Amino acid sequence: MNGSRSPGRRGPSEKKRESILEAAIRVFSRGGYEASSMDLVAREADASKRTVYNYFPSKDDLLRQIAGRFAREMREFKRFEYDPAVPIEVQLLRFADAEIEVVRNERWMGMIRLLVAAFVSSPELARSAVARDPGSGDPLADWIRAADRAGRLHAPEPDLAAAVFRALLGGAYTWPAVYGGGFVPAGGEALRRELVETFLARYRPSAAP
Repeated sequence: MNGSRSPGRRGPSEKKRESILEAAIRVFSRGGYEASSMDLVAREADASKRTVYNYFPSKDDLLRQIAGRFAREMREFKRFEYDPAVPIEVQLLRFADAEIEVVRNERWMGMIRLLVAAFVSSPELARSAVARDPGSGDPLADWIRAADRAGRLHAPEPDLAAAVFRALLGGAYTWPAVYGGGFVPAGGEALRRELVETFLARYRPSAAP
């Protein structure tokens, strides 16, 4: 699990593009998407306006790229391999812990609030952003699929089961934090375990190994 993208080897052009994208995340998160301008992004990135437009043709394109960046970071951060040697409850708690870490991460929460506000005001922009970055699988659904094959869960529709567990975690942690100033809701260990047990009450096999 990794909360930041590995830098690897990048040329000057890729580094400048990344610098502009990160600057846009900061600018849009601080001032809101509608109220922010490409001029502000250029100033934040220490780049000319022409350079910003060379990499990103429009402000909407910048937002779509931010949405894609966020989706990729979440897929990477929340990807866990199914482990037959570890109790199923412990493995599910890892997903809960990852959700809590996202809520505690100021950058990620800024991106969530930014995207929610922008997409609510422009559903068409939301649809185009999703269409542009369809993703590369669902780590939670992949994990559930593996647990189902191993007989540790009974989830004939892994994507549906993943949506259920994600809704439990989002309802308990993410959305209260989005609308409550970024604080992790109360409940602690009891809430984490209750969420897992609620999910397992539906998806645990009648005779789990």
